[in-house]
Amino acid sequence: MLSTPLLWAALGVLGSSVSACGSIGAPDTASEPGSGAGKGKPGAGSRDDDPPTSSPSGSDPDDPVSPNVKPGDPSSDDDPSSPSNPSPSLGNESGPGALPDDADPGGVDVACEVSEPGVSPLMKLSTVQYRNTVRDLLDAAGVGDVAIEVDSPLQAIPDDSLGDAFRGLDNRISLEHVQGYLDVGTAVGDAVAASSDRLQALVGDCALDSPLTDECAGDFLSRFLRLAYRRPVGDSEIDEYIDLNDSALTPAQNVRNMLVVALSSPRFVNHVEIDGTVSPDAADVLQLTSYEIASRLSYTFWQTMPDAELLKAADEGALATAEGFEEQLERVFDDPRTRQTLWQFWNEWLKLEKFTGFETSRPAFKALAEGTAIGESGHDYYGDMVQEVRDLTNLFTFDRTANLAELMTTDISVTASQDLAELYGVDPYDGGTYPTLPEGTRGGLFQRAALLVSNLEQTNPFHRGALIRRALLCDVLPQPDPNSLPPGSLDPPPQDDAQTTRERFEAKVEGNGLCEGCHGTFSDIGYVLESFDALGRHRTTERVYDQQTGEFLAELDLNTSAVARVDTDDDTPVADALDLMQRMVDSKKVESCMAQNYFRFVQRRESESGTGDECVVRDLASVLDDPDEGLAGAFARIAQYDGFFQRKVGPR
Repeated sequence: MLSTPLLWAALGVLGSSVSACGSIGAPDTASEPGSGAGKGKPGAGSRDDDPPTSSPSGSDPDDPVSPNVKPGDPSSDDDPSSPSNPSPSLGNESGPGALPDDADPGGVDVACEVSEPGVSPLMKLSTVQYRNTVRDLLDAAGVGDVAIEVDSPLQAIPDDSLGDAFRGLDNRISLEHVQGYLDVGTAVGDAVAASSDRLQALVGDCALDSPLTDECAGDFLSRFLRLAYRRPVGDSEIDEYIDLNDSALTPAQNVRNMLVVALSSPRFVNHVEIDGTVSPDAADVLQLTSYEIASRLSYTFWQTMPDAELLKAADEGALATAEGFEEQLERVFDDPRTRQTLWQFWNEWLKLEKFTGFETSRPAFKALAEGTAIGESGHDYYGDMVQEVRDLTNLFTFDRTANLAELMTTDISVTASQDLAELYGVDPYDGGTYPTLPEGTRGGLFQRAALLVSNLEQTNPFHRGALIRRALLCDVLPQPDPNSLPPGSLDPPPQDDAQTTRERFEAKVEGNGLCEGCHGTFSDIGYVLESFDALGRHRTTERVYDQQTGEFLAELDLNTSAVARVDTDDDTPVADALDLMQRMVDSKKVESCMAQNYFRFVQRRESESGTGDECVVRDLASVLDDPDEGLAGAFARIAQYDGFFQRKVGPR
C-alpha cells in the first residue's frame, strides 16, 4: 500500500517534472518530436453529467495533504509562470512539440491594437473533464473495463459549482478534491493489480515476471505517462517513477504504486502549459507546444484528453502548419463529443438547470395545469422543454447554416413530445416537415417554454426580465443590499382578483425610489412576456385562481406593451413578445453577449480589458451575425485566434 504521506513524499521526489507549482522543467529529451515546420493560414462533448452542486469547501493550509501547501494546487497564487514566481527553466528551453517561430496555425487575423491575450491562470481539469479523462485514459491504455469499477470514486470528486455563470469558472480545489484524486488512483491501481490479464494488457508480458525490471517499467511508463501527461516524457521523468520500483514488492504492487502516483500527479489533474517558448514580442507570453495545442483542441470541444490521432498530429508537427491544424480542427469539431460540449454551453448559459420543478401539490397550480398531464407518472414536461432547446440549437448549429438572428426568430417547432406540442398548439414533429408555431405567439429560441416556466401558478415578471437583461443582453443590474430594503420587499405581491400580475408587481415598486431605480431597468421586459403563463403557454388573458382552494376567480385582459429599453436609450414602446424579440435582434446585443459568454465558457476565465481578448469577443460577435459563417463557424472560430495558441502568464 502507498499511504497518503508516502504518496506526497513520492510527489516530492518527482520534483520538477510532475509538479505544477514551483519549478517545472522541460522534459529531458535529446530531440523535440513534433517540432515540425511550416506556415500559412487555414480556413475556418462532454460525456459526463455535471449536476448542480453546493460549492466545494475551502482547503486547509495547515493540513499536511492540503493542495495549498503541496505541488499542483490549481487555486494557488504560486503560479510557476508568474513573473513573481519564475520557474528556473520556464522559457529557457522549449518542451517537446515546440512550434517554429514562423508558424501560424490559427490563421484568423483580427485588427487589434493589443494582440496578446489576457492572463491565463493555472487551471485544474474541471470535474467533467477529469472524469472523462480518467475513462479515456484507461481505454487508451488498454484497460477500459477498469472505468466501471472506479465509477464510485470518480463520482465522489466534488462537482464544480454552477454559480451564476459556468462551472468551468470554478477553479477552487478542496481537500475533497485531493483525497478524491488519491482514491481514484488507488482504485485504478488496485483494479489493475488484482488482475493478471489487466496487468499484462497495460504493462506487457514482462509484468508477469518477478521482479519487475526497470526496462519493463520504463517501457510501460513511457507509454502510459505520454497519455496521462498528454505529451512525451523524458528519461528523467521516467527515472523518478522507476525509483518507486521496489524489488521487495511484486510487479503488480509496483505498477499499482506507479499508477497511484501518476493519476494523482499535478501534471495529470491540471492543465499545465509551461513547455512552450517565450514570445519574441512579450516576455510574459508563451507560444504553446504542439502537444499543448492538441490538449486545448480536445478539452475545448470534447472536454477530455487528446485522442491518438491528435497526439500523432502533434508528434509529426502537423499542428504547427495551417493545413494540418485545419484538418484536425474540422475532425475534432465534427466529432459527436463537440455536440455534447456545446450543449453544455447552451445549458449553462441559459441556466436551464436552475428550475426547481413544478409545485404540483398547490391547488391553484392544479387548476392552472388542468387538461395537462403535468405531475403524472411518465410525463416529464420540463425535460421535454429542455430537450426542445437542445434539438433547436443542434438544428441551427449542425444541420443548417444559420446565424444567431435566425435562431432568435424562427417559428418552427422541433419538439417530438405530444405533451409540449399540445401546450404550443401544434402537432409533434414526426421526422418530416417541421410544424410552424401559431402565428403571432412566440419568437425564436428565447421564447420557448423552458425559459418561461415558473414552479408556481403565477408568473414572475421580475425574474423573467432580469434573466434577459443579465444573461442575454449582458447588462449589469444593480445589487441592492437586502438589509437596506423595506420589510417584505423580496416577497411577491399579494393576490388580487381585480389586478393582473403585471399590475400587482407594478404597484409593489411604484413610489419606492430605492426599488424603482433598479426594477426600471428590467421589469418592463418581464411585463412584455406576460403573454405567456407559468407553463409557458401563450395567452391573451390572465386567469386568476384562489391560491388555497384553486377556485377560478377572474379572467383579466392583459397589457403587454412596455418601454423595454433593450438599448438603454431607446424609449420606443414594445408592443408584444414578438416585437421584443425583434428589438433584441436589431440591437445586436445578444450576439455580443453570447460571444462574451462563449469566450468565458471556453477559456474558463473572464475576458481581460485592454488585451486581445476584447478583439476576439468583438470578432466572435460579428461571426455570430454572419449568415454565411453560421453558429458552427463561430463556435469553431474560437480555436483559430492567435490567443488560442498562446498563454500569457502572471497575476490577474
